Amino acid sequence: MNATPALLQRYSQVFPVGSAGFRFPEILKRRRKRHLDALDGFAIFSGVPREPGAENIWHMNGLKIFQEPALIHLCGINQPQIVLALVPGGKPQEILFVPEKDPKKEFWDGVRFGYPTGDNAEKSQDLQDLRRLTGIEDVRPLGEFGPWFRDLVKRSKQSFGYAFFHQYSDPNKGGRLKTTRGDHNFIFKQGLERMARSVKADFEICTCAPLHFQLRLPLEKEQVRDCELAVDITRSAFLDTLAVLPGFKNENALAAHIEHGMKSRSPYGLSFPSIVAAGRNGTVLHYLKNDEPIPANSLVLIDFGARYGTMHADITRTVPVSGRYNSLQKLLYGIVLDAAKLHQKNVRPGATIRKLNDAVWASIENSLQEKFLSKGGKMERAYSKNPHGVSHLMGEQEHDGDPHRIYQDQPLQVGWQISNEPGLYGHFSMTLKGKRYSEWIGIRIEDDLLVTKAGCRNLSEPIPREPEEIEALIRG
Repeated sequence: MNATPALLQRYSQVFPVGSAGFRFPEILKRRRKRHLDALDGFAIFSGVPREPGAENIWHMNGLKIFQEPALIHLCGINQPQIVLALVPGGKPQEILFVPEKDPKKEFWDGVRFGYPTGDNAEKSQDLQDLRRLTGIEDVRPLGEFGPWFRDLVKRSKQSFGYAFFHQYSDPNKGGRLKTTRGDHNFIFKQGLERMARSVKADFEICTCAPLHFQLRLPLEKEQVRDCELAVDITRSAFLDTLAVLPGFKNENALAAHIEHGMKSRSPYGLSFPSIVAAGRNGTVLHYLKNDEPIPANSLVLIDFGARYGTMHADITRTVPVSGRYNSLQKLLYGIVLDAAKLHQKNVRPGATIRKLNDAVWASIENSLQEKFLSKGGKMERAYSKNPHGVSHLMGEQEHDGDPHRIYQDQPLQVGWQISNEPGLYGHFSMTLKGKRYSEWIGIRIEDDLLVTKAGCRNLSEPIPREPEEIEALIRG
């Protein structure tokens, strides 16, 4: 039975459905089936062990979505202490373990999924709601996971099983394994190994992360729709901000305005904390202070984006606070914009991010030589050629895919989403038309590209980036 609007609204904090709405349970079932069909052994997925800020008694951290993306992708639940087991050929094949229902915690923090206590737990409305929303019929208390898992290993005819943790083979280094240690996934994996080897001494827990990303990274049509909605919200907030841009005297006020524009339009909030960096601050890649005065006639680099469901917009625009790029700013902006257009033209199935990146940075260096350095321009940079990656994968995470970015050497696939964010940062000086310019400049232009059969589609194309269009919008 499908979820109702009232039911979705009741659990909206812990079950973000995006534009799929009441169809979300069927989408989750489809995703789990793909995994079950591809697995050759059981796979265990663990959620985060606690909510952000829970261990820091002096600090509260109210993030909208904080769940392990692999788990939220498969069961949709955005809260701690969730374990999902997928057992191909098992009866049942899907088992969800949840903590006990805690009315006292809900009094403080709001409704949560949990296993009810008491004699009539199986008939409780809470349990019915959980099954209805996730599409998983077999729901058990988290306390039963340990005994269940040991019995699963004991009955297994194989000497291995899977868990989701970050371990990948790097072909550029002879197949050497790269492992992320210390995060909750790896710690959970270690716990599984201890339990498994208490039953079978040689039992191995292998990673299913490469398979999971193979299945997860190509976006589904519902996810593409959520990306489009996130971009539309981000665009509206950006246009509203441009209309009043000259009135902002400091970065904080500008950040507050554009973030209010996104938050007021999306119940899911922001993709990430915005970067609003004016003047020299634009040369700091991860600038987050957002609290300094905006110098007159400077550029302001704004890295921002709204979230819709679990999908993101990740946009950067660099705009002139005065309403007009000066001659030096416009020259350098054009070099970065040309590189962004080149990258978008080159993206297609089979290409690799690493080679695409190389082409973009080569384009920027060639243009600097031809249009700037050869005409007397001088520059001082904290890097030589490539300050950062031009592209990262996007999906359930704003930066998705393996955290070691081995995916940079994997051929792009239809349905993958990547960023397109060339940049130029440093101190630049040049005489143009008899006028001397000398200033610190940070320019980045970022769009979101969806790989298609024919090449790619710029999902964020509706957000203005041409300098003339931006100037006109600021001047009204």
